[in-house]
Amino acid sequence: MNFYMQAAEILTKLATKEGSIKSLTLADNVKEKKKMYALICETLKYRDVINQIIENSQLLKVEKKLPKNITILLVHDLLFSSNGIKNLSDGPYKTAIMRNEIRLRAELVKLKIKLKVKNNEDLISPDYRNSVALPRYVRVNTLKTTVEEVIEHFQSEGYVLEEPIKILNNLSSKTIRKDFHLSDLLVLPPNTDLHNHILYLSGKIILQDKASCFPSYICSPSINSYVIDACAAPGNKTSHLSAVMKNTGKIWAFDLDKKRLRLLEKLTQKAGCKNIEAIHKSFLDVNPLDERYSKVEYILVDPSCSGSGIVNRLDGLVDSSEQETDQSDLSQKSQERLKNLSEFQIKIILHAFKFPSAKKVVYSTCSIHSQENEQVIKGVLQQNNNFILANRNDVIPTWDRRGISSEFVDDEESADKLIRTLPEDFTNGFFVACFIRKSSYMESAASTISTSNLDTNVNNSKKRKRKRKRKSAKKIKDDESDDLTLTNI
Repeated sequence: MNFYMQAAEILTKLATKEGSIKSLTLADNVKEKKKMYALICETLKYRDVINQIIENSQLLKVEKKLPKNITILLVHDLLFSSNGIKNLSDGPYKTAIMRNEIRLRAELVKLKIKLKVKNNEDLISPDYRNSVALPRYVRVNTLKTTVEEVIEHFQSEGYVLEEPIKILNNLSSKTIRKDFHLSDLLVLPPNTDLHNHILYLSGKIILQDKASCFPSYICSPSINSYVIDACAAPGNKTSHLSAVMKNTGKIWAFDLDKKRLRLLEKLTQKAGCKNIEAIHKSFLDVNPLDERYSKVEYILVDPSCSGSGIVNRLDGLVDSSEQETDQSDLSQKSQERLKNLSEFQIKIILHAFKFPSAKKVVYSTCSIHSQENEQVIKGVLQQNNNFILANRNDVIPTWDRRGISSEFVDDEESADKLIRTLPEDFTNGFFVACFIRKSSYMESAASTISTSNLDTNVNNSKKRKRKRKRKSAKKIKDDESDDLTLTNI
């Protein structure tokens, strides 16, 4: 029954927007992750129907000691799960549900007759049936193959190659296209299952959401460079960095979670990455002055966040109004959690700035909350004098949605240097900022000015030469004219 107690707690957190279905069901403290994910998803699909059955049967009035969310979960398994609840260990909650089994099943039959449906599947919430699923994004692992080879493989399976487009709704089945913004990303129709595909099993393609590819793409470490992935597990961004670097240089991948770090090692090995050293350690405990990291120029910081941007078609089914818990109290708890997260996020970015050779630090979250995004950026800019935001031209300039300008009252230009994504952009909610060291920026600017001055000097030199030639030509012409005059005389 502990499993159901934890599931009930997840339903409560979903209702108060304390995380997404994936972030909560796949959390470290959840032992049976797949089973938990399946239970929560299936229960939410039928939630409206379950609530009607509970109300019509007056179950909670008859069994007054039954908690609401435990009841929802058990009624789901009793009526809509093939395994039912008979195999569950006996306890007061199961006993209470079983006492009312006949009444509950009768209410289900009545409801199906009333709605004129035959199958349980027809009772699934229309919000779920009518919701728009995100496209299936495939990142081509350029360490093992090329974009062209992957496209050719899918074409051999009957897929039709179509032109890149920004608006990705109504994608036809069995179609594939290059992404509009990222050169190593392909787009397939929603719900395309590739988990057993030969290209996925061989590590030639990686199933990764589009927005999740932005941080490594923006970081764009050069060949043979030294890089730190500060909060690396489970490793998709790390393997992307390795691919950008063409397996050269060195990547130190830090993570405090040992299990997730083992997953990183497994995934990056599968991807053919040979320049990654996984280290079980908090990035905050790493000494920036350690000689090993003296050449680190690029740091990717993707720390713990609320996960509020992670989209699941079922997330929209949660109705917080049905919860009996004090909403204002839970809202306060949620705000406190965001405050704690943002303080941690600022701390870890400022720690990255302490590495003496670091010239670019990319920060990202899968959150839609400004407390973890724009407000973190403002806090970081106020507390350091060495790093500034990179210009929009260096942060996927073709991406339209930028930071929230109202968060930068006195400096709206900063918002334009940030990236935000939302589900209406056909990807998960995400946020990315790119910091660059001032000295590197000044050197680059000086180089640009120097080049510009050089070009100017060259142009001026050419102009002077042309002017001298014109003068010389004119003199020759005048001399010839004088000679002709003398001859005529």
